[in-house]
Amino acid sequence: MAYLALYREWRPRTFGEIIGQNHITRTLKNAVETGRVGHAYLFCGARGTGKTTTAQVLAKALNCSRREGAEPCNRCDSCKSVSAGLSLDVIEVDAASNRGIDEVRDLREKIKFAPAAGKFRVYIIDEVHMLTNEAFNALLKTLEEPPRHAVLVLATTEPHKVPLTILSRCQRFDFRRIVPADIIGRLQEVAAGAGLTVEDGALRLIARAAEGGLRDALSILDQGAAFGGMKVTAEDVHNILGTVRGDALHRMAEYLAGGDAGQALRLTAELAEEGKDLRLFARELAAYLRVLLLEKISPGTAAGETWGDPEQITVTAAKFSEGRLVRAVEIMAGAEQGMKFSNLPGIVLEVSLVKACRPGVPDNFSEFAARLSAVEDRLNNAGSGAAPKAAAQAARQKAAPATGTRPDRPGEAPKTGPVVRAHQPEEPAAKEAGTAGEAAAVSREQLKKTWSRIMDTLRKERVSLYYNYQKAVPLTAKGRCLVIGFWEGETLAKNMAERAENKEYLESLLARFWEGNWQIAFKYCRAGAGFPERQPVVKQSAADVKRRFEGEEVNLEDTEEGLF
Repeated sequence: MAYLALYREWRPRTFGEIIGQNHITRTLKNAVETGRVGHAYLFCGARGTGKTTTAQVLAKALNCSRREGAEPCNRCDSCKSVSAGLSLDVIEVDAASNRGIDEVRDLREKIKFAPAAGKFRVYIIDEVHMLTNEAFNALLKTLEEPPRHAVLVLATTEPHKVPLTILSRCQRFDFRRIVPADIIGRLQEVAAGAGLTVEDGALRLIARAAEGGLRDALSILDQGAAFGGMKVTAEDVHNILGTVRGDALHRMAEYLAGGDAGQALRLTAELAEEGKDLRLFARELAAYLRVLLLEKISPGTAAGETWGDPEQITVTAAKFSEGRLVRAVEIMAGAEQGMKFSNLPGIVLEVSLVKACRPGVPDNFSEFAARLSAVEDRLNNAGSGAAPKAAAQAARQKAAPATGTRPDRPGEAPKTGPVVRAHQPEEPAAKEAGTAGEAAAVSREQLKKTWSRIMDTLRKERVSLYYNYQKAVPLTAKGRCLVIGFWEGETLAKNMAERAENKEYLESLLARFWEGNWQIAFKYCRAGAGFPERQPVVKQSAADVKRRFEGEEVNLEDTEEGLF
């Protein structure tokens, strides 16, 4: 007899042998035992979770002649024929290759025939989402009102592609991914029955690589037995899958925690020389960092059981902060996705590792808040009176960009511009006015000259504010307060200038030209009230325009047809 693959030889034959789907097997067993079997079922779930196997067990239980309770006996002719795939009353249809309307019409005609030997005629339609819309429409009526002896079981990995009209006529069961502990237990049973010797580390690797699918796990075990000659080791599984050893993941995590980008890149080069798939390594590293994050958030979690020594995971997780781990997981997950579409996947991985080693920002908000609080305490303890204010002003100027500007809003990138030095040697009068005391006043000539320099700086750094303040007039500068006037009617310009961020910026600009902390006040100007005269608007006559553009004046009223 030809060799039978492990996943076929050890396929569950009863509801009790199906692992990880107790919420489904219990419901089906009760339905069989009480005679409340539905006419249509929809089995949904990932590959290898037992959808088709459960449908076959259900078919055997419905037609078993010596059934005790809800479990099939697997000894009668009906059960044996179903297990061998020879039963005339259990028809399996592959919708991926029989997806047209003609195949469904044929099914509708044959489903009317009575069962050959059992009580029910069971149709198992696998990958039902592959049917065409016309085929679904043809199946709809039969699915809604099938013959009393017919039971339809639809299996799919993509239930969102099944029309709602079909879903509403079926009892839906969602198959869950099988947890690693259950997979390891089942692999141990199969290995013992098949006479295989399997290392515990190999079982953990297989359970992790299967991603919740027992059929995939059995296939990997079968391949490992063929590779190692009835003995499966962890090294054999690594060679089969192309994965890296656990110590390599642990070493890389240590390098990321210590910020050692050089060692991280050297390890990557070693893995590339060994022929390892770097994209697979990035995926495994992201998963390993996720386990460290879970351990950091919830110590003692069972998520690390398939990744080796739990104590080692706990020690490694303690070397990271929570924010650092979150960022590392995000970077490596993005690297794996970026390597998928890149012609240079190795470079994508190396750049991502360097980023993970050197985050360049505080690890979390609490650390940032603590650092900011320490700076504030030092400024508050620097002295009393004007000293703390001057220290705070100096700290703000030091924290500002090299251009000397401050951001428009929190979180907004600072705008670039030329550097304006805080102390101008050509302004001795202004410096004297700033240091003479709070009652010192700036003369009108000094104010006019400084205002001109402020407008030049605004034109280079903040063009939008320049056009607003162009409509303003500096009135007085006394008692460390500069009064700026806007002509009546310039409400929009005055409102823009009074905005907190714009006013703050202009006050910081004054600190470059005059020492001390200055404030700004705004008011309206009216002609004849002692304010400077408003500059008249220069209007050009029609003759000036004609002379400049060498044109000719046209009187529209004299034209016969007007404009159009």
